[in-house]
Amino acid sequence: MINLQGFIEIGPLILNPEGQTSPVGELSEESYTYARHKQYFSKAAQQVKLVAFTSERDDKDIVVPSTFSDHVLELTQWVYTSSIQGKFKNDEGEFQRLLLGQYQTKISGVVTGAMIQCNGTWFPRWIKWKYELTTAQAEQPGDVNNEVLVWFSDADFKLNYQGSEVIVISPVEPVDIFMGVKSSVENALSKWNLPLHHEKAKALAAGYPYTAIVSHTYTWHDRENFDTTLPTTWSVLVYGRAGFNPAKIKKAYRDWILSHSDYGVVEWAKVFPEIFTSTMFTFVPGWKIRGLPNLEDIAALYHPAIPYEFVMQAVTSFGEWAPAQPGKPAMPASDVSDFPTLYKSLSSVCIAGRDNDSKFKTIHQALPNYALIAASNNPDITRVPKETTEWIRLFFLALIAAEDYHPYATSTDIVKVEDEHHKGTFYWTFEYANIEYRIVDRNALWPNLPPK
Repeated sequence: MINLQGFIEIGPLILNPEGQTSPVGELSEESYTYARHKQYFSKAAQQVKLVAFTSERDDKDIVVPSTFSDHVLELTQWVYTSSIQGKFKNDEGEFQRLLLGQYQTKISGVVTGAMIQCNGTWFPRWIKWKYELTTAQAEQPGDVNNEVLVWFSDADFKLNYQGSEVIVISPVEPVDIFMGVKSSVENALSKWNLPLHHEKAKALAAGYPYTAIVSHTYTWHDRENFDTTLPTTWSVLVYGRAGFNPAKIKKAYRDWILSHSDYGVVEWAKVFPEIFTSTMFTFVPGWKIRGLPNLEDIAALYHPAIPYEFVMQAVTSFGEWAPAQPGKPAMPASDVSDFPTLYKSLSSVCIAGRDNDSKFKTIHQALPNYALIAASNNPDITRVPKETTEWIRLFFLALIAAEDYHPYATSTDIVKVEDEHHKGTFYWTFEYANIEYRIVDRNALWPNLPPK
């Protein structure tokens, strides 16, 4: 099976003024940084070009077979031609019907985004389909049923493309210096400086513009004396918005350290516990538990009371159950609590990660000063530490993003992440104080998720 994901550039729609991006058919400068190794395809007399960001056969990178690139260019050229001829309107269902009618012998399972207007004509924001080949047409026997996803809208591509790459910049090399005593580690760290750090970043980027460089401070511990510590600064080059996923960054650090070290996980967990343990809380909001209904010009409010059945379903879908004990009721494998908010009266089920740091086994331990304070002029607000108010700000941004009513106003502090166990289920995630917080998207399909 081949997985092809890319963007469709359309020459006649590209805007020339600097800093402007056409709503259709043009990639922004930021979006170009979402992959280092892109592939470009075009044909004479066609207005569309394919920029392939992901091209995989069975999860391994490949060159896009000409059969696939030709197929995508033909189909998307038909979309462009039909659009400028006025054949489409603001109706994605009708668009899907016309597309299937044109290519019914080659494609199936068509899904599209909402329609978007550009220069008075309508285009789909994105198209996803299964590309069906006969055995004779396929390069390899497994290339019969394939998946293609292309975007026409840069705004949608930036928000939803899940490909990414993370490159680690270590504060010292060789990394096994961190296995030494404090004096040797301190001596190595004293040679670290920002200009040198940036030179290493430049060398690792190798001329490929990156989306961002992100730095983290992790505490080094003497592996023989845990209370002997030093602060260390690590960085990553991120390609693609999905690369801001805290779990992905931590994994990149772990993988890089282990691949450059003679020591294993057990020893490194003593030295950098923040990197080698994952502390996480998953929030499952009661998106469908309504209190006050919508009015013509006033949004609905959610009901803050979480039913018991909802809690059970949330744990089954997004947490784990402890092994059954004879004669005792089923219990979650980690802490579970309700979590009310002031955002539209919304409550969530909060599920702690099973492998959380022992200091943060419950959400109360992670947020000991959380409180429901409605107004900034309430004198109680001064009693809430700045760290907690900053967390609340990020949490509200994540709730707004997960509610999915205003998808194109999402803060870059919040990242959309696909569940590694359940394709098509998304979270909105952020990291604060080395703890990852995930909020289940309003459109996530559950409680029908299969077991992990």
